[in-house]
Amino acid sequence: MNELSKFAKDFISLSENAMFYYNCETNEFRLFWINYDRMVDIANMDFDEWEDDALSENKIAEEDISVFKIFCNSIKSCIAKGTYSFHSSLISPDDAMVSCKVSFIPKRYEDAQYILGEWRIISDFTGDTIAHYTEGRYADPLTGLFNQKSIVDYAKKRLENTSFGQSALILLNLDNFSRINSIYGHKFGDKVLQSVADIIRGVIGANGVEGRMAGDEFMIVLNDAGDELIIRNYLRAIKTSIRTLFPETLGDDRITCSMGISRSRLNSNIYDELYKIAERVLYIAKQKGKNRYIIYKPEMHGQILSDSFDSDYNTGIEKVYSDVDLYKTAKHLANLVIDNTSQLTSLLEQLSRTLMVDRITVFWGTNYNVLAASNPDSNDMAAYPKIMNNRKYLNQFSDDMFLIGNINLIKGNLPEIYSFLQDLGIASTMQHLLRDKNGNICGLIITDECQATRAFPQIAVQTFSFVCKVINSILIKSEKMD
Repeated sequence: MNELSKFAKDFISLSENAMFYYNCETNEFRLFWINYDRMVDIANMDFDEWEDDALSENKIAEEDISVFKIFCNSIKSCIAKGTYSFHSSLISPDDAMVSCKVSFIPKRYEDAQYILGEWRIISDFTGDTIAHYTEGRYADPLTGLFNQKSIVDYAKKRLENTSFGQSALILLNLDNFSRINSIYGHKFGDKVLQSVADIIRGVIGANGVEGRMAGDEFMIVLNDAGDELIIRNYLRAIKTSIRTLFPETLGDDRITCSMGISRSRLNSNIYDELYKIAERVLYIAKQKGKNRYIIYKPEMHGQILSDSFDSDYNTGIEKVYSDVDLYKTAKHLANLVIDNTSQLTSLLEQLSRTLMVDRITVFWGTNYNVLAASNPDSNDMAAYPKIMNNRKYLNQFSDDMFLIGNINLIKGNLPEIYSFLQDLGIASTMQHLLRDKNGNICGLIITDECQATRAFPQIAVQTFSFVCKVINSILIKSEKMD
């Protein structure tokens, strides 16, 4: 198979299309594309099962079913070359029905007779091949890694298939990335994400697959991860390399990352459970000071999948907030009441520490200008008022509050808002509307941070809501309108 794999890689590197091979003796069928010299499976299974699935799941246009069946029979005959055209969603991750042109030839290798084929996507309007279609559907456009859907699909297949050995699921999140965006700009932030992707890809190599989940969150599936020492070598290499990025630009600042790791076979064989474990230990890594990785061990971190753990976990989050010196926030709030808006910035700075968020920004007035912010480098937030005219966005508020623990959760039903928040580097946020004396919306207070998944306990929500209401009353009293 090594000779076949090399031929396949060379061939697809030239064609820029998906490719497949069929083993005439074993009935093995593999449809794939190449991502940085790695064969990325679209399908890898028994050919008859693949054919049955394609028909039963309605992945072939009804008018082209007869052509598809002839195509399948021609493949299994293993005799002649051929070209067939039909509409299908077989290589579309979003199940879009597209025009496919499939060509193949028989070829003999040492171990067996094969059919080698190329799978093109054709424009219905021009008849031309759509270049980079497969890569565009499966890859993240900024980093070239798998996009969210592709890496999750791969992870599910790899982690839940017990015929594979132990794999590690790694969630990686950059520390304080929104601050980098705020100070150095989003273009530099994009360069950071691309460089981090290059580091991950270079360290992991052919030993796993990587994807960008959203914002500054990445997922890695590390294969053949039975040896914890080997896992730690990969993690250490990634963490160390990221820390050395852009020293000339950053000076004393450093780009760091936190990682949470779970392991198939050892912790679970179910993707959702392994993701939950990795997500929770990533949170622990963040709370322990960031710039570290944590490999889940039940004897150290508790039974994350047990019913009692959720209660303990949420209690732990509450305790983190409860242990913060809320008195300092109350003191700053009292100063604000006495001195009106002159103490607003210092209050926001203290509140951001209390709530453990990266930034709090107050927009106020008919044009929603930035009135104050906990982070002085908040110029990029000046674009935020653009979304205030979006009715779908405003409809998300309940009692003037809108909580997003993970912006991925709104990607499907609120794509415009998701893209807007992602462009601003906002991954989780609490938001509170401000109103004038007549009850009309005339401002907004938002918290944001770079951590993609965030639990907002009741004490944090109540504290934020109370402070926002006091600020709103003081702003009305001081008549700080445009």
